[in-house]
Amino acid sequence: MTAATWVPMECRADTGGAYWGVFRASGIGPLQVVVMDVMPITVIRTPKLIEQQDPDLLKMLLVCGEGSSVVTQDGRQARISTGDFALYDTRRPYQVACAVDRDAPSRLLTFMFPPSLLPLSRNQLPSLTATRFGATTGLGNLTSQFLLQLASNVDHYSPAEAARLSTAALEVLATRLAHELELDRWGAPEARRHALLTAVQAFIHQHLGDSLLTPSAVAAAHHISLRSLHQLFHDQGLTVAGYIRQRRLEQCRRDLADPALASRSVAAIATSWGFTNGADFSRAFRSAHGMPPAEYRRSARLANTSAR
Repeated sequence: MTAATWVPMECRADTGGAYWGVFRASGIGPLQVVVMDVMPITVIRTPKLIEQQDPDLLKMLLVCGEGSSVVTQDGRQARISTGDFALYDTRRPYQVACAVDRDAPSRLLTFMFPPSLLPLSRNQLPSLTATRFGATTGLGNLTSQFLLQLASNVDHYSPAEAARLSTAALEVLATRLAHELELDRWGAPEARRHALLTAVQAFIHQHLGDSLLTPSAVAAAHHISLRSLHQLFHDQGLTVAGYIRQRRLEQCRRDLADPALASRSVAAIATSWGFTNGADFSRAFRSAHGMPPAEYRRSARLANTSAR
């Protein structure tokens, strides 16, 4: 099963008895995503197995729940825990010990993709393998949260959405790796701007419910000037505040149309997405959707009823 899911590997269960595990594999564009709940197990990619099948892929392991895992490659060893991730290259031998020192299943996430999708040269990759990428820093936490959110909804994306999101995921990851390499210049300028824009937009999506989310707060979180942030959005024909408001209104619209949230008040929905003034929210919603939020909710409810 592991060979069919990833690449041929030796697998050694570390439980000393019956083994239990659940794998959920899917694809997001060129990314292969696997969410797994596993008991302790060690997998080994040997030179002999590489000779049998060498698809030239990078794998990333991210720890979602409790416990730790250890990735070993290129003479280095990275012990990763909740929110951390590490990379390893399927073209070279590696060993991964999953859910070490656990007597219960641990949830892990893997992404696998061709290294050519990253705007990094091949000779830069070995310095990144078996390295712990922590989730404690701003960029590290953003990367982990973005990838976790992406994987948690993997079955709900259309093919077009999956393609766009896979590109965004790779750009966010590339930004994190470039930071690790301390590269002030990597890829084309347009690629760098697009990667930064993707990271900024992912941060905004993650913090939409925070009423203190402002352009200044976004700029500070990404260590760029407010002027640079405004220019980044201006190049896309957008404003920062307008983008935040648009995303908040869209989330409110979705919640208002959701039958499962019918008992939740309009004001509570607006507040949950960062709107602090009911009158301002109502005006903005009417301007965006052509009717007040309460009327939109009634029309959505009638549409759902007639659809049945």
